Amino acid sequence: MEEHTEVPAGLADALASVVADLIPTLRGRIPHGPAAALGRLGAPDAKPGVFGLQAGRPVARRGESAALSGLRSLGDPVSERLLGALELTLDALAVSIPYEVEVAVPGPDATPQAFGFGMIGGPSAETVTAVRLLDQLRPGVSALIVALVEELAGHEALVPLLEPPSELTGEEELAAAHGAAHLALAVAVAAPVLRRAGAPLLAGTSAAVVGVALGAVSALLSASPMPPAYAAALLAKRRAEYVLPVSASGSAEVRGHRFTLAERSVLGEADFSGNGLAVAIPGGVAVRTGQGEGQVPVSIRILEGAPDEVELDWWDEVVEFSWRAERGDATLSESASRHLRTPPWPGDFRVRVHAIGRDGEERERYELMLWQGPPGPDIVHKRGDRLGSIVRGEPVPDIVAPPEAAYRWIRGSLIGEAATVTVVGDASPAEVLRAFGADPAEPESAQELASAFDLDPWVTVLPVEGGVLAVEFNGFQGSLRPVLVSLSREGRTAGLFWNVNAVTRLSFADNGNVLASSELGHAEDITDPEVNRALAGLDFGSYRDRLEKGLLAVERYTGYRLRKEDLDRMVEEDAAYRILPHLPELYPEARDPDGSRAFPGHGPLGADTDRLAFVPEETLRELAWQAASAVTEHAGVAGDPVIAAVLTERRFGAEAELAARRSQLQDHREHAWLWQALHNATNPDPLAAAIGSLSAARYAAGPRGEDLLEHARRIARESPPPI
Repeated sequence: MEEHTEVPAGLADALASVVADLIPTLRGRIPHGPAAALGRLGAPDAKPGVFGLQAGRPVARRGESAALSGLRSLGDPVSERLLGALELTLDALAVSIPYEVEVAVPGPDATPQAFGFGMIGGPSAETVTAVRLLDQLRPGVSALIVALVEELAGHEALVPLLEPPSELTGEEELAAAHGAAHLALAVAVAAPVLRRAGAPLLAGTSAAVVGVALGAVSALLSASPMPPAYAAALLAKRRAEYVLPVSASGSAEVRGHRFTLAERSVLGEADFSGNGLAVAIPGGVAVRTGQGEGQVPVSIRILEGAPDEVELDWWDEVVEFSWRAERGDATLSESASRHLRTPPWPGDFRVRVHAIGRDGEERERYELMLWQGPPGPDIVHKRGDRLGSIVRGEPVPDIVAPPEAAYRWIRGSLIGEAATVTVVGDASPAEVLRAFGADPAEPESAQELASAFDLDPWVTVLPVEGGVLAVEFNGFQGSLRPVLVSLSREGRTAGLFWNVNAVTRLSFADNGNVLASSELGHAEDITDPEVNRALAGLDFGSYRDRLEKGLLAVERYTGYRLRKEDLDRMVEEDAAYRILPHLPELYPEARDPDGSRAFPGHGPLGADTDRLAFVPEETLRELAWQAASAVTEHAGVAGDPVIAAVLTERRFGAEAELAARRSQLQDHREHAWLWQALHNATNPDPLAAAIGSLSAARYAAGPRGEDLLEHARRIARESPPPI
């Protein structure tokens, strides 16, 4: 049988009465959830439900029938759920086969007596297997069913059965009724046709009927209009679910030096001469860009009311004006993204537009704030770029870039998101590598280490004027105090660490002393005059160019300016060195003047940890080493001479320190908790030693660890704080 493109004359009319009789029974068996998912296939503005179906016509795969492509586009969970719901009903369903169907569809004798069937890519849903098999054995049958479903959906005898009941008003109710009725139609068409075909292994089975019906209804509903009441119901639902505040980030398409936030297509030119940045236009808001074409990053914040403050520091230009939304749902440059839409209702809004980088000297980006409010005058909160002056027809100001602007290239470089840049003066690369804990004699490919995505640290070095540049791509060892101490013994050292979470650390060290090391803008009193000179005039309270200011401080302290060419040389040389990490620095437990913990409420004993602050120091020291011993015994390494020496002498020798440092590497982490417990036990502060070792024992000492924690808890409770 050849592939059908048209339905034989009279076939649809002959099936109409049979289908009309079956629809009510089948519709009542279709579950609400998948029915609503199917019903929304023609509603691109609706949010996908739990089944995640996306609106739009299914894309046919090469060599597949339309029914199979449509079925596969729905995904296995939908077809399996609906097969389970309809299977028993279909097995027991009495179906009449009109004479016209018998004429149009050859019976079982038309099926080949011998055939082969293969599957690639693992198991498929039962419905998919059934439809694929049907297409192999009886080519054209599934296409006939798809065509019949499309034609019968408009049949005068069936249209009333497909309309949702008039009493339904909710979005989900309407979508479910729409989907269930059309699926019932498709199943009612497929059942008599496939029972007539009677192909071996199929013979009108439920899997084949449901599978072909789903493939047919997928294409039908994707192209069919939604019920008349659906648009209003969807709008009411979206308005009810739109909860302020809303924020999102994305990009806007720039055409002709502008992007828009609009409810519909915006035609004509916008006049930006008033404020030089943005203006309300019919249907939306237009923003003047420095970039002529392409994409610019934009963030949008929809607020409940006017913000308490005007954010000026970060931006070059900030303007505010009124805009009246005609219907709502404005999107960036006619984007279809649901994440960048204004509220789905009309009304008056205030719009505040922020811009930076329009002059091309740094990355161009924008932020739009909107909140409902009565119309008001335009306000220019800040004017600060050359483009704004040109557009407003003003004299172009002589804007002098700050010295940190020389480092703005860093944002778009390989280390733009995360790195540690360290500069060591008057040192050699070998000396710097050894101070990091790396072996100068064992270089590896930096590209290979970067692609390995393991947690072991590594560093690249480059001799530069006056010293050595060390860069850790997404690493942080150079920001740690023990490393800074070692590096600064080789020469004056400064470094900056930053990561994707906006965590930073700016450090200065010299002659084996760390002079300052803190988050940008949070340095405590610094007494070293050279460090203070390096930081002079740098406002880290401003978020603009914070990394750039940090790198400028490094330059001032060391005399070396990081250049893109030097970073490119590092990449080209492709030489990196694995770091054997230094042991974490041991800090004393912070205490209040009365001896209690400054940061209470946490620790290995829960709330009882705070009571350890009043236990005698000798007892705390014993608890720490008991915990370390318990971890050692549980690990089965008490007989190791290096570990035994640590427990006996209560300090780390050279071999122990080397083993402890190695335990921080991926390939040596078998006894990481053990070495952590031993290291913590050596803390000069008895309270910190006890808390640290007991914390490790909680995870690594097995049953004895629980006994030890209970023992420590009893000691803590017997030592009440002094009155």
